[in-house]
Amino acid sequence: MTSPHKDILIEIPDDKLPQLANLYKEKAPWAPHMVSFIDMAIKWKKTEIYRDTLHIFSPNDSWKTDGTIIARIILMNGHQDIMVFTLDDQCTNLYQGLMETLLLNYNNIKTCFYGVHEKHIYFIKTFLNEKNLAMDFLVPMHVYCISPEEARKFTIECPPEVYLKKLDPSAGQQMNATWLHRFPGSDKYLTSFIDANGGYGVFLKSTHEMVAWVLRHAWGHLAILQTQEAHKRKGYASLVTKALSKEIANEGHWPLGTILLKNRISINMFEKLGFNSIGICNFILVDTRANK
Repeated sequence: MTSPHKDILIEIPDDKLPQLANLYKEKAPWAPHMVSFIDMAIKWKKTEIYRDTLHIFSPNDSWKTDGTIIARIILMNGHQDIMVFTLDDQCTNLYQGLMETLLLNYNNIKTCFYGVHEKHIYFIKTFLNEKNLAMDFLVPMHVYCISPEEARKFTIECPPEVYLKKLDPSAGQQMNATWLHRFPGSDKYLTSFIDANGGYGVFLKSTHEMVAWVLRHAWGHLAILQTQEAHKRKGYASLVTKALSKEIANEGHWPLGTILLKNRISINMFEKLGFNSIGICNFILVDTRANK
């Protein structure tokens, strides 16, 4: 009698995730997003609705020695986010895990390799090439962060014409309407992240219309930051950025955001607030759906 196939990827038990977060905190100060990502995962694992949407695997339990993980988030049919990380600059276990696992499916599904660190991008591109998975696009972004100590000093002062409040999941519909990276069903994707992680919006007192917003996304970081065209240059983006940054900092994490390399306006805003660039991450889309 043959034994069932033992996959190279082993899911990390929920009760071991704090140990993994501590490892990243100690060994990877250059990647503070990984601590907040694991913290987010711990919170999701405690909920009924999101615990099964996120799985964190490690090739042969190598996370214990080199912090290698391959995480998958599926919030909707036909779309998955894959997040990878390792403390090993040679990416030995990471590459082997991606190549040999049978747990990850790329057939007829939209896959985003989410925020791949510049240290790891060569090996992810090599893996995709070996598996004949064509990249629809690759988007490099700056990662800007600020220390919790500095973020806690932010003062939140609203101009008289607006008010600030936490986002309701229904805001996902409006955010999606102007999101540059929207896709079929992405309104539900954004709504789920708001429901799970939250965010902030600026609203006009006169009409209660939302005119600026930021979402707390997959790393527990600032994302989908946007201001309506007619309301730009009024400081609203800075307002939501400071509000969410303070919330993240009060949880003990480093607030950080990702910015397109040529988005000088956002870069200037983040730098004015005291954020500093800590490197580049990459978003890679692989879309194998038959009818895109």
